[in-house]
Amino acid sequence: MDTIFSQRRHAKRYRQIVRVLASHGLSGLTSSFDVRARLRRALIGGLAAEPSVTVIHGRSLRAMHVRRAMEELGPTFIKLGQILSTRSDLLPAEYTEELKRLQDDVPPAPWESVRALLQEELGRPPEEVFATFDQVPLAAASIGQVYAATLHDGRGVVVKVQRPGIRPVIEQDLSILGDIARVASNRVPMVQRADVVGFVGEFGWILRAELDFVREGRNADALHDGLKRIRGIRVPEVMWELSTSRVLTLERLEGIRVDRIDALRAAGHDPHQLVHRIVASLSHQVFNLGLYHADPHPGNFVVCEDGTIGMLDFGQVGSIDDRLRERLLLLALACAERDPTRIVDEMSMLGAVPAGWDRKSMERDIAHLIGRYVGVPLRDIPITDAINDVMAMIQMHGLRLPAELALMAKTLSMTEALARQLDPDVNVVEIVEPIIRQSMHRFYSPGFWVDRLKARPLEVMMLSAALPGHIQRLLSRIDRNDLTFHIHYDELPETLRAMNSMVNRLAMAIITAAAGLSWAVLLLAIQPGIRSWTGIAFVMGFAVLVLMALNVLARIWRNGR
Repeated sequence: MDTIFSQRRHAKRYRQIVRVLASHGLSGLTSSFDVRARLRRALIGGLAAEPSVTVIHGRSLRAMHVRRAMEELGPTFIKLGQILSTRSDLLPAEYTEELKRLQDDVPPAPWESVRALLQEELGRPPEEVFATFDQVPLAAASIGQVYAATLHDGRGVVVKVQRPGIRPVIEQDLSILGDIARVASNRVPMVQRADVVGFVGEFGWILRAELDFVREGRNADALHDGLKRIRGIRVPEVMWELSTSRVLTLERLEGIRVDRIDALRAAGHDPHQLVHRIVASLSHQVFNLGLYHADPHPGNFVVCEDGTIGMLDFGQVGSIDDRLRERLLLLALACAERDPTRIVDEMSMLGAVPAGWDRKSMERDIAHLIGRYVGVPLRDIPITDAINDVMAMIQMHGLRLPAELALMAKTLSMTEALARQLDPDVNVVEIVEPIIRQSMHRFYSPGFWVDRLKARPLEVMMLSAALPGHIQRLLSRIDRNDLTFHIHYDELPETLRAMNSMVNRLAMAIITAAAGLSWAVLLLAIQPGIRSWTGIAFVMGFAVLVLMALNVLARIWRNGR
């Protein structure tokens, strides 16, 4: 019922989505919208037919249409595609590769609307707040656009301004995506198993967080603090007095884009050293800080005059908590020891294991994957290829990785691609390996665990006081042979209801069949006249049998759906 109300409330946007999908030959996807039949006929009739799955220059034509449709549908769908491009555990490789090409360059919003937003957020016109403010943006994307400005003290800054009116559009699209996910989950078991509703909710949280420029400023501050001791890396300072939830003012870092190799060499910079610095910095962020720049494409790095690498744009910043980092380190150890059983243990701890999961089959596939890289020097293993192999296997076995891990895998792949673009002979693994080993040593050092225990003094004291009593009671119960176990199965009530329904259908079918046989035997034995009261009773009994049989068939058919 809520979905129907939402469709009526957002009818215009629904029509637009259906038109765009149909124009790209994706009208089959609109069946999940549950839009009224007359609306579908009016919108889809006469539009382009769905294309066959054709490959052009190694790229799937259908995947290309999906990407183009997302670009046409605007910011919410562009961001959705960018997130899905990291989820190799959810989508086939041809789709994730195509979605990585999503472009977020759009015409800038009119200066009048931007100026009004700046005045509303900062309390004064931009002409008063800044000494100079360039009205032509440096860059314009679907959510925000960036302007160059100068403070009254002469410092150069960049001002990121949220696109006026973008928030209601995104909220409307998130509501529609939630409706589609719920309808599709109710109708398609595979969609329900993939927890698409949960994914859409997670995506909504990520997108709303990206709309909050205060959060982006805090990310920049955290990376600034975490990297200030790393030589050659610079994170701009946030001007908090000129920042709000819709305006973010940062120190301006002047330099050469990191992918302009000829300009860098002409300025006296060595691309090989720059690559080493970028990869080491991002690895340090992932494995030591637990907070990392998650969009390492060339446009987000500039090389300053003194050779320092400046990092830009902190809208996408990933985080990994201590628990997940510990599991990743244990997984790395299991991979180093080439132990399929332990690898499967750690992967199952990292991902959601579906019902009916075949552990032996996954162990066998892990062993085959290990065999593919046995004897290959570590420096000759491309990170991207290894990640893609692992993601393909995870998808095949139906595991769903945490979003944090998928984002980290995407970041590592982008980092390797950037590194090879700047220096084709670079060995990314050789740069990353010492940082991972350093993290492992820290993980196994006594000081690390002492610090962890110091952070929870009350829990440690309570456990220390209660543990002897618990152990004594446990040993006493074992000695009296009085130890019992209680197992709780979360899906037991649902399973019992399903079994009860199945038994009821079976019983009803048996009763109907027995009654039918009895009716036939009595009919042959008595042979009543058609117009006698016994004949009428037999006809009524036959009608009841037919109704009972139809009821059994209807319940079987309904359950089979």
